[in-house]
Amino acid sequence: MSKTRRVIAGVGIVFACGLLALDADAQITRFDVHVVESPALDGERFGSVGQYERLRGIAYGEVDPADPHHQDIVNLADAPRNARGKVEYSTTVEIYRPIDMRGWNRAIYHTVANRGGASGDEPTLLERGFALVRVGWQGDLAPTDRNIVPFLPVARHADGSPIVGNAYEEFIFNDQERVSRAQLTYPAASLDPSRAHLTVRAQQSGPRSIPTDLWWRYASENEIEIQRPAAFDGGAIYEFIYQAKDPIVMGLGFAAVRDAISFLRYETADAQGNANPLAFAGLPSVALSLGVSQSGRMLRDMLYLGFNEDVGGRIVFDGMHPDIAGSRKTFTNYQFSQPGRWQKQHEDHLYPGDQFPFSYAFLTDPLSGKADGLLERCTRSATCPKIVHTDGEAELWQGRSSLVVTNPRGQDITQPNNVRVYLVAGVQHGGGAGVFAGTPRAGFCQNANNPLPLREIRTAITIALYEWVADDRAPPLSWFPAVAIGSLVGPMETGFPSIPGVTYTGSVNSLHVLNHDSIPPTEGEAYAVLVGKVDADGNMIHGVRHPNLVAPIGTYTGWNLRREGFAEGAQCAGGGSFIPFAATRAERMASGDPRLSLEERYADHAAYVRAVASAATALVRDRLLLPADADEIIDEAEGSSIRR
Repeated sequence: MSKTRRVIAGVGIVFACGLLALDADAQITRFDVHVVESPALDGERFGSVGQYERLRGIAYGEVDPADPHHQDIVNLADAPRNARGKVEYSTTVEIYRPIDMRGWNRAIYHTVANRGGASGDEPTLLERGFALVRVGWQGDLAPTDRNIVPFLPVARHADGSPIVGNAYEEFIFNDQERVSRAQLTYPAASLDPSRAHLTVRAQQSGPRSIPTDLWWRYASENEIEIQRPAAFDGGAIYEFIYQAKDPIVMGLGFAAVRDAISFLRYETADAQGNANPLAFAGLPSVALSLGVSQSGRMLRDMLYLGFNEDVGGRIVFDGMHPDIAGSRKTFTNYQFSQPGRWQKQHEDHLYPGDQFPFSYAFLTDPLSGKADGLLERCTRSATCPKIVHTDGEAELWQGRSSLVVTNPRGQDITQPNNVRVYLVAGVQHGGGAGVFAGTPRAGFCQNANNPLPLREIRTAITIALYEWVADDRAPPLSWFPAVAIGSLVGPMETGFPSIPGVTYTGSVNSLHVLNHDSIPPTEGEAYAVLVGKVDADGNMIHGVRHPNLVAPIGTYTGWNLRREGFAEGAQCAGGGSFIPFAATRAERMASGDPRLSLEERYADHAAYVRAVASAATALVRDRLLLPADADEIIDEAEGSSIRR
């Protein structure tokens, strides 16, 4: 048994003993969280709020499998139960709160841990007095003294024998080694190689094959070793199907977040008398949650599965901010699930977690015949939060983000009243470090990666969400490309210019109706996936445009392609492209570049700075950029060497 499995399997033993008599409806049985660092964050002071301290510990909980709130948690019925017939779990909790709680704004700002990652570095939120909270939810991660993870039970048959079933692993090594090792998410039920199957293919849509020089073996029940065939490059896809055992009840991760936040919102102490660390002259009045990338997909899934309602029927989060999630959910509430997977054009393309419904609106899907929406369950229970959904341009190309704002056939839809949607134009997945932060690199992509940032715009929108929830101040209107105005189009209709040395193929992360009853799944009809119209420079014309996109020094895209030796031509997942403008007209004419040079765009350095400042001022006016961030962007422009 792996170290991770030993920790998970032993959790029930740790806290099953010594509990006080519990209320029949209790979820959190013990909240054992204490100050571990004060002051935290290097002692920095945050405005009038002052210094923060860090609390860390474990929340212990249990769920009733018979409760209708838990009826859809996969494998919950096969999880071990305590003497009260409940299924136990525990999870890491980390909190940053003001040392002087008089500076607290009485709001919880929960950020969903991304692959267990944790940080308190959120100065904009800390200056406003939020208590930052993180709760573990991804149950297949090994715990450390810093990460944020849950400890979830393993499902077994009633006689104690292991549950065994087909599991699917995909490996892309992105190097030129001939022998590689790969970790399995779940242990193999048998080390007999005849009960497993390994194939390789060059591209996602290519044929699966077993070359004579492809060889593999089990290094252990949790790892295989692969001798890679000479005819396949570093971007080849290795697909391994095997009999796995010991599925984790991964859907309990949603319950862990629900229950921990509900405790912090509504309870003053646990059954053993441990105080709620946020019960200061009353309880929190607001709870928000931000999820970025994987974490944004988690929020969409948590909402869809009904976990924004606690077992008492109360709302958990008043506001949710899924960021760069696209139209996807997660591969979490499944047998032998893998929450860390995300479906890309080349990698992980066939995993579950990206099927209908895609939008917050209730729709009928003519392809699958289903009728549903992400808000269906919370609408029935009157626990829907206010939602701001933000994506970058990369999510159009790589995350099928158009399906958030269109129906499956690619026609515009109307968002529910509690939802705003924003598309940040010109950015790669997660945004870049800044256009003057260093020299962009290409890695195994064809073009240099895109440095255009996303963070400042996302922060302004999340503050607008707080004001919407706390003060009933409506946020900015949705700002997303649309079919009706010609800014959301097919991938070969964007108008992308012919730039010397740049290959444009219109490659998107396509989506089909998938039948996961078989491994690999079978594909059905394709959904309409649309992308953004661009101008003569190749930059998106619609969406929220960063000042450095309004006053560009190059072309910024949400797509990039893999280079030779690494599945050439496939999407370079997560990456965007930066293609700089020529410095002078003579240079661009010599190369045949149709885009105006810097010399032709900006008369001098001052003209460039004025263009950036004008765009920043407009975004501040529209509440899509905070004044402090606008000042920093303008300062960076002034310090740049553009047209000096």
